[in-house]
Amino acid sequence: MSRLLFFISIVLVLLSSCTSKTIDNTANATNDSIKKYLELAGNYTIAFDKRRQCNDKAYSMIDLKKNDSLTLNNLFIIGVNNYNLKQFKKLQSNSKELLNLSVISKNQFGIGNAYKLIGLDLTTRSLNEEALESFKKSKKIFLKLKATKRIIAINKDIAQVQSYSCDFLGSNKTLFENVKLINRFDKNLNSIMYLNYSLIASNFSSLKDFKNSIKYEKKALNYSGNLLYNIFSSYFSIAYSYIDLKEYNKANYYIDLLLHNPKTKLIDPYAYYSAKSAQGYVKIMQNDISNLPEIFFEVDNYYAKNDNWGGQESNQIYLSEYYLKVNDTLKAIKYAKSALALSRGYKNPSSILFSLNQLIKVDKLNASKNAQEYIRVSDSMQIAERNFRDKFARIAYEIDEIVQEKDKAINQKWLTVSVLGVVILIITLLLVISRQRNKQKELQLLQEQQRANEEVYELMLAQKSKEEAIRKNEKKRIALELHDGVMNKLASTRLNLDVLKYKKDPQTIEKCVSHIAEIYKIEQEIRNITHDLNQEAFVIGNSFSTLINDFINTQNSAYPKTQFKLEIEEAISWSSISSTIKMNLFRIVQEATHNINKFANAKNVVISFVLDENNICLSVTDNGKGFDPEMPTDGIGLNNMKLRVKNLKGNLVIQSIMNKSTSINIAIPLK
Repeated sequence: MSRLLFFISIVLVLLSSCTSKTIDNTANATNDSIKKYLELAGNYTIAFDKRRQCNDKAYSMIDLKKNDSLTLNNLFIIGVNNYNLKQFKKLQSNSKELLNLSVISKNQFGIGNAYKLIGLDLTTRSLNEEALESFKKSKKIFLKLKATKRIIAINKDIAQVQSYSCDFLGSNKTLFENVKLINRFDKNLNSIMYLNYSLIASNFSSLKDFKNSIKYEKKALNYSGNLLYNIFSSYFSIAYSYIDLKEYNKANYYIDLLLHNPKTKLIDPYAYYSAKSAQGYVKIMQNDISNLPEIFFEVDNYYAKNDNWGGQESNQIYLSEYYLKVNDTLKAIKYAKSALALSRGYKNPSSILFSLNQLIKVDKLNASKNAQEYIRVSDSMQIAERNFRDKFARIAYEIDEIVQEKDKAINQKWLTVSVLGVVILIITLLLVISRQRNKQKELQLLQEQQRANEEVYELMLAQKSKEEAIRKNEKKRIALELHDGVMNKLASTRLNLDVLKYKKDPQTIEKCVSHIAEIYKIEQEIRNITHDLNQEAFVIGNSFSTLINDFINTQNSAYPKTQFKLEIEEAISWSSISSTIKMNLFRIVQEATHNINKFANAKNVVISFVLDENNICLSVTDNGKGFDPEMPTDGIGLNNMKLRVKNLKGNLVIQSIMNKSTSINIAIPLK
């Protein structure tokens, strides 16, 4: 039963992990698809209608229930695309959704983006003061977030609202300040720089300064990034400025650039049909009415299907001009009135004045009435412009206050940080001084300990030397005994037994038998001497080898769970190695084995001494749990090893593999 439950639990875990991976993969695929469609929607090189379809497709794939930063950012991009693609009802919906989701998730960046979309939506409905308020809210948020790139974009939007409100000088002032900000922040922001210069050109055109308008539109072309959409828009603006200058041949040059390019209608149909309408007007001015009024009707039909774009009123005025040219006054008045109605629907004062001026021109009977209306609209436009300027000034003052408060807060922050920095620096210096003193004390203790160790080792060597001298004397004694005792007795016995070569009578044999007992005594004497020599061989040897062997044997006895193995190359002559080197090597072995016993949990340890050219090499290798040599430790064991090796002008390499092994390799020069 327990096995069955265990198996079921394993299966459930695997299924849940597979499901989560599937969900993650699905989510990633969806995000990639949304990103792809948004890139296509923002790609000005593909067809206008195709861009609309891609933007709508991206929106359909967004899960608004998943209220995260990615969702909010995608919704913002869709809203901006809908503005550029002139899908204003969808823009209005996007702005409300983004604000609602951002407020719920308390995402300040999302709220700032939402207010920008709301401002764009309000400008499309000619609600300029409300749009300005919305842009102000957005800019305040981005100022607090220090989002300079967003602030630059908002400044351009504010300048656009100023332009829509006929504050053309104020709009240009905002734009020129924005250009300075762009140059300080990032000179490579070509797209926003293009929009700034293009709007500056439009403002100059509205101020009847058409030469400057052409100048700045051509300057904008330098930042078009070779995007046909931007290029078409600039050609269209330049063409209209030349029309206002009555330089119709130059106007026709730019109109032809638009109309003869097969991509214009596909990528920017608004520019294409506006250029056709302008072409018709230039024909009228040049007394060429061929293909008229068909051109205007074609444009009018297209505008009728996209009545929220703007621009249809200009085409109606051109139709009025055409019928005035062919002396059809009734139709001229009809289209002038139609243009006025459209302008009032757009709530665009400049367009209203333009339409009234045409109506005054064609409707002589009501010229006085229309002139009074023209004066009223002009006066109200001036009053509205002054009111807008006052409101803009108040908003600018409020924003400046925010900037000043932010600068003040930044200064206070820097002051606080500076004071804290000085305090921290002083504390750090005190700690460093204290630590240096402690290190000096530790170093002195280590040096004293090292001197004491050297003295102890020297005493040990002296003792070993005395033992060695005793052993040598004992060897000489045994040699003398062998030579003077055993050898003489053997020689005497041999001579006594040698008589058997010549005599084998019973008396001689009986006499020789007594010498056999003497041989036994010699055998016993040799056995005793041999026993003494064997004992000597067990304890004899180089003093350092004996010392290290004794230490390893002690380790194996004290720590039976760990098997210590000692390997010493026979070619090493310990007597020719300085006592300082031997003492430090012995201490390093002691420290290494201590660390292994305490931390490594190893089963096997190999300690080897090898002679490598002019270096004596020590290697301590274990199969324990390992450690990270780069990590700082509280102990001083490793530091002691490093210090000893450094003092001997040697090299130390520590290699460790976690849960596998550790190897300490040391090379000490002998010369």
